Amino acid sequence: MNKVIIRELTLDDKNVFIEAMQRSQSLHHPWTKAPQTSQEFDDYFQRSQQPNQKSFLVCDLSGNIAGIFNISEIVRGSFQNAYLGFFAVIDYAAKGYMSAGLKLVLEKAFKKLELHRLEANIQPENLRSSQLVKKNGFRYEGFSPRYLKIEGKWHGHEHWVMTVEDYIRNDSEVLKKDYIDLVPSNPEWPNMASTEISKLRAVLPPNKIIDIQHVGSTAIPGILAKPIIDIQIAVKSLDEIKTMAISELQKLGYEYWYENPDPKRMFFVKGMPPFGDKRTHHVHISEHDSDQWRNKIIFRDYLLLHPEIAKEYEQLKNNLAREHTTDREKYTDAKLDFINRVLKLAIK
Repeated sequence: MNKVIIRELTLDDKNVFIEAMQRSQSLHHPWTKAPQTSQEFDDYFQRSQQPNQKSFLVCDLSGNIAGIFNISEIVRGSFQNAYLGFFAVIDYAAKGYMSAGLKLVLEKAFKKLELHRLEANIQPENLRSSQLVKKNGFRYEGFSPRYLKIEGKWHGHEHWVMTVEDYIRNDSEVLKKDYIDLVPSNPEWPNMASTEISKLRAVLPPNKIIDIQHVGSTAIPGILAKPIIDIQIAVKSLDEIKTMAISELQKLGYEYWYENPDPKRMFFVKGMPPFGDKRTHHVHISEHDSDQWRNKIIFRDYLLLHPEIAKEYEQLKNNLAREHTTDREKYTDAKLDFINRVLKLAIK
């Protein structure tokens, strides 16, 4: 990663700033218009001095300006929200300087300014900007037509958002709270799953859903399990359901795993720290003819039919939970050999 510093804009930056913005016109057009004249800079600087505005220069280690981030319209009280705007200097574009600078700006926004929410509004065609915020943890929240007037015309914008929970979710102290905890089998788990399935059916289009089933260890009576209800949804097309599923499951309290490396499934979690106190539900969405759907059903059904194998699985999980209490990825990966062995037995 490129080494950068950020600092607030000063009047001494005027000439260098204007020259850099004039040089970068082709990069900014048609997405935004940066100050390019003495008067425009003066107006811009005065705005940056208001208590609800902050402007940060991104500079390389020689002090050269690589880009600018603006935090504007800061609202306090129960909202604690602001808007993020930015533009790069053409010499530094697409070289990692803005990404490095954004990380420092986010630290200022959530730690020093103590904001709860930061929103970047970006035109859909401006792929560089949307990739920048997405890469740094912003979530897509929707689209508004004719949202902002730019150079005399109203343009629609996508809303990309980060909250302080998004920002701190990978902190070591937060990860410690998301530990693996096995508890005795609860006879209420099937009822809890049935209730949640009803809620999911109520918000998802029935013509897109083929089946919804309770899977995972809470679907196997009599064995220790993480007290998390795993629900699997089979759909006709993952592409067709994706946008709708994200927004509707968010209404039910689920967080979507945007960084999921598997394009053949969607994964949602309810209650995961820092978005909640403890995980309560997982939802997996995949296409009905996928290995993801088939294998979870086959594995569950085989354990239901073979209690001795279920007990063997319980012992393995118990050992792994002690070994990988705070590392869910290692815990999950360490079960794969057993799961694959059971799948082969089931298929035979």
